Amino acid sequence: MKRPFAYHHASQLDLPMTPMIDVVFQLIIFFLCTTRFTPLEHVLPMHLDLPGAQGAVTKVSPDLQDLTEIVIILEAHQDTVGISVNRRPVASMAELRSTLMTLGKIRLDVPIVIDPSPEVRISRVIEVYDLCREIGFVNIQFATPADR
Repeated sequence: MKRPFAYHHASQLDLPMTPMIDVVFQLIIFFLCTTRFTPLEHVLPMHLDLPGAQGAVTKVSPDLQDLTEIVIILEAHQDTVGISVNRRPVASMAELRSTLMTLGKIRLDVPIVIDPSPEVRISRVIEVYDLCREIGFVNIQFATPADR
């Protein structure tokens, strides 16, 4: 009786390696393309005490640290528009810009609510909206009257 050849059956178990290598390379490319290499910015501390940067840290009053929203009210007064930020009157658009820039240095993610009266021209409302976007605020909302 003839003994079966032992290596004859082993040749049928050879696996083609080329498709498996192709899949591995495609997975590597996929993970490289979908990985974010930038650090998350919201985990950075609010105040950095760097050596040699004395006076560079902005001192923030306690009422502004807990700022939950900024309400900009626009009211029509004859030919002018009265502006107030969180119930504090603002004299002009330049003063509104400096106030919003100061608040923007503290937090840019705070919601801004623009509350125009019906008599205010839409061009003034859009001007305030554009100013907020220019400074860098991202959460800007418009208030509407409760009866609508």
